[in-house]
Amino acid sequence: MDQARFEEGQAAYAAKDYRAAAKAFLSAADRGEGSGVAHHMAGNALVRLRRFADAVTVYRQALNDESYDKRGAIYANLGAAQSALGEYAEAVKSYDEALEDLEYTSQYRALQGKAGALFEMGRIEDAAVAYRQAALDSDNPDPGKALNNLGLCFMALDRPTDAVEAYRAALGFDTYTGRGRALANLGIAYHAIGRYQDAVKAFEKANSMHGHELPEAARIAYLESQERLRPVSDRQIVEGWSTGEMPPAVASPADSGSIDDVADSESSPDATTSMPHASSEDVQAFFNMTDDEMRERDREARRTERRLRKGDRNPWTTIAMIVVAAALLGGGVAALFMAGIGYPTQRMTVSGMLEAHASGEPVAVHWVAVPTSDVDREMAKLPPMTDFVIESVERSPRTSHVAVTITPESGAPLSYEITLAREGVGWKVTGVENDWRSTGGGS
Repeated sequence: MDQARFEEGQAAYAAKDYRAAAKAFLSAADRGEGSGVAHHMAGNALVRLRRFADAVTVYRQALNDESYDKRGAIYANLGAAQSALGEYAEAVKSYDEALEDLEYTSQYRALQGKAGALFEMGRIEDAAVAYRQAALDSDNPDPGKALNNLGLCFMALDRPTDAVEAYRAALGFDTYTGRGRALANLGIAYHAIGRYQDAVKAFEKANSMHGHELPEAARIAYLESQERLRPVSDRQIVEGWSTGEMPPAVASPADSGSIDDVADSESSPDATTSMPHASSEDVQAFFNMTDDEMRERDREARRTERRLRKGDRNPWTTIAMIVVAAALLGGGVAALFMAGIGYPTQRMTVSGMLEAHASGEPVAVHWVAVPTSDVDREMAKLPPMTDFVIESVERSPRTSHVAVTITPESGAPLSYEITLAREGVGWKVTGVENDWRSTGGGS
């Protein structure tokens, strides 16, 4: 390698003259062995020039130098260039090579890059796993970005309750510069689960505290949330529909080159449409399904729902979606879904969690995918207990609330409200709150 030309390239790169830097690095690499570092730097300069195809070629040349010990970094950069070209499958392979290099100390970069490529390929669940791993990497200086993108994955999977937790976790990092973006995403997720007041607060914080201009999807959700908070008598009436009850317009997924953008989403309107009554045979068939059958039906329903969402949302589309969903799920099963029925049921999930808590066993299996610290913080609200009684279950298609009375080891009985979210065909816990309206047992 020509050391003088290499140093010339370093100087040009530092001065942000990437064209001159690329020429100097390539010239240095042509003059002898040990050219891995020169090709590596030339590839970086070409990426800066957005000459991604040339960068891919040069990075591959760098990998031909077996003596160069930065192979993980090269593979990660190669994956980034391939993603920029839309070669996502090849990018995933390159990122995997980077992750196999134990000497590569910035694995969170490869995980985030891999997750982005998987997201673009439609492998959302795999992308979510990679983003979670990136967020948990102790070397990651900015886990907020990975957590925000994890939230986008949850929204794409129609799991807005999980998305809320991911966005809130991202906002917990003061170093995250995309807090305005995360707040806007949080507002969309809150809107999707019907927490309209929280949605309005998140949107307004995004703009007032962080100067984040709300994109179209967020503006629609913001206006819809505001309308939902108005008294019904004050809402505008359009062709017989209450404005606050009309399904919002649906936008296509963000087409930005970076996944770290506000996700376009839509809310799930309150279930007011009449559904067919589920017979006892329907109920029995539902609960007799195996886990694999349940997962397959859930996936098929989600695929059909996503196809329908590509069109403009209007009352007739909504009716068509319900008809198709009912056909796919066997009529009665769709009715059970809309009625908030699932397996495991809300009672089973809450009972399992409280029994595990009482015996000192892990409870995370009964919770949605949130950090262990969040689960521990929520469970700390419950006292050491000797018994519990489930008083009532308030069901809806996506969110349910279970009222329980807990008998602590000492003192009067206490009332709590357990919030659950639909996960697949079953239910998982999302939060625990003390019902302060309870006064405990009387004397």
